[in-house]
This record gives sequence, C-alpha cells and structure tokens, in this order.
Amino acid sequence: MEKAKKIVPEGWFKWERPGIDFPFYNDDSVPAWHAWLLIGATLLLAVVLNVMAFLPVGGAAFKAFLVFLLPLAALLFVAHGNIGTIIKKPRLGDIPLILIVTVLSLAYSLVAGTLSSLITGATTHGNALMGETMDAGRIALVFVQLFGEELFKTNMMLGILLLLFRRSGNRKSAIVIATLVTALVFGLAHYAAYGSIVQILLVQGLGCIINVFAYLKTKNILTSYAVHLLLDFIPLGLAALGAV
Repeated sequence: MEKAKKIVPEGWFKWERPGIDFPFYNDDSVPAWHAWLLIGATLLLAVVLNVMAFLPVGGAAFKAFLVFLLPLAALLFVAHGNIGTIIKKPRLGDIPLILIVTVLSLAYSLVAGTLSSLITGATTHGNALMGETMDAGRIALVFVQLFGEELFKTNMMLGILLLLFRRSGNRKSAIVIATLVTALVFGLAHYAAYGSIVQILLVQGLGCIINVFAYLKTKNILTSYAVHLLLDFIPLGLAALGAV
C-alpha cells in the first residue's frame, strides 16, 4: 500500500508536526500588548540576572525560582491560566528527536567553543554548573531553573512571532526572525555567567537554536526542556565519573 503523503498546511515548514500550531500569533482575541508583556518579562529577567551577578543579593534558590516564576506568570496571564498552550502530552516519537537534538547541540557546543577560543585567545568557559556541589537540593533547583530558561526562550519567541505575523502575515519569516532574536537575547542573558561576548553569542546564543528546534517542531516545551536537562546533566555525569 502506498504511504499517504503528509499534508503540510500553507505557510508551514515541511519539518513541522501537522495539526499542532503555536499559540497566540493568529488569534485575533489576543491583543498585541500581550506580546510586549511576554517580551518585556523576558528582557526584564535577562537584565535582573546580569545585575544580580554583580550584587550580593539572593542565592541559588532565589535565582532558580525567579527564572521560573517571572516568565511563567507572564505566560499564564496571556494564556488565561492555560499552561496547555505550551505543554502537550509527550509522544514516544519525541525520544529520537530529543536524542538527536542533544547530540547535535553537544557537537555544536564543542565546535563553537573551540572557535570562540581561537577568536578570543581565551579558554572557553564550560557549563556554569561544573564545579558546584550537586546535592539533592541543588539538583532540584536546576530542574526548576532550566524549565524557567525554556519559558524564557518560548515567551520571547511567541511574543515576537505574534508581532511580526500581525504585521506581515508571513508565518515562515516570522518564525525565523523570532528564533534568531530569541537566540540573541538568550545568549546576552548569559553575559554575567561567562563574561565573553563572543562565547555567549556563538555557544549559548546560536547554540540554543538547535535546542529551540525541538519546540518549533513539536510545539511542546517538554521536548526542548528534556534536551536542556540532558545538555546540563550529561557533562555533570561525565565529570562525576572522571571522564572530563
């Protein structure tokens, strides 16, 4: 029997999962200022995190819950409390996607880190968690913070997508631009942690595009979150085993 050809809706990329679209951008009941709320909360968080790095305020728990709660509050306000706008039921088929994106992200980080070192002449800083004491409490905070970081990226992308689509009506170009701007902002948010513009733009910035692809394809933040968890805990696991 001939395999049925997948129907790709007009304005969609061929690699997108059919039947599940991004929230907000094509919903006329969502006012444009909601997009600015999503973007503004993200930018505010980026500024606060960089300022906190230079001021003796808060600890790991405060930072983790700030990263989690600020973008979550903005998203829930825009979504009228419906977290299902970004969280979908996981699929078995997501596992290969998660593993592939993780491997590609690790490979890219290695190449981009080497390139960053060649450009700057300085050693590229590894995962910010390396060297920390990872007891059960700290590990729990990492789970909370990394979900907040995924909300950070998703909120920024969805906010920009809404504004651009409302203006141009071109879904594909709006997705591309929204993803690139999100990567830029996400990279800059790491400045205080790594201190190198070249590194945060090449590694944390452009590198996050690979991770974001997991969300773009599935419209489910749990897939990109799973990738993010693996990207942080694989190096920690290898370090614990003495492999790195």
